[in-house]
Amino acid sequence: MIKVQLSELLNSVDALQKLSQTNLKARSAYYVSKLLKVADKEIQEFNDARMNLIKKYGEKDENGELITDDKGNCKILPENIADFQKELNDLLAVEAELNANKINLEELGDIEFTPKDISMMEAFIELDEDEDEDENDE
Repeated sequence: MIKVQLSELLNSVDALQKLSQTNLKARSAYYVSKLLKVADKEIQEFNDARMNLIKKYGEKDENGELITDDKGNCKILPENIADFQKELNDLLAVEAELNANKINLEELGDIEFTPKDISMMEAFIELDEDEDEDENDE
């Protein structure tokens, strides 16, 4: 079980997608695949909740329908921005429990990651215990 804030999950999507496009050993590929499936479900639930906030605080026409620009974006009324932002921040801080295993960094072999990728995936990666002890010794 992996516990992670929704904001961390959303920030990790690109790095996890990048990882899913690489050739991995079967065990690691399974863990990454399962993690992405579980993450997709949580992200969809987040998007549904975010859309409810937009419906609550968004500008509406005379028929009560949300007004969108040419890109499909909804405008939040100026008087509602603070409340919308507070509720969105509260939502992003929700801790999700993902029924998946962490990915062992050592099992990923020679895949190259940027420090940013590793930082974004940190909640989903585990190091061998020997490595953790080595880092603490430094």
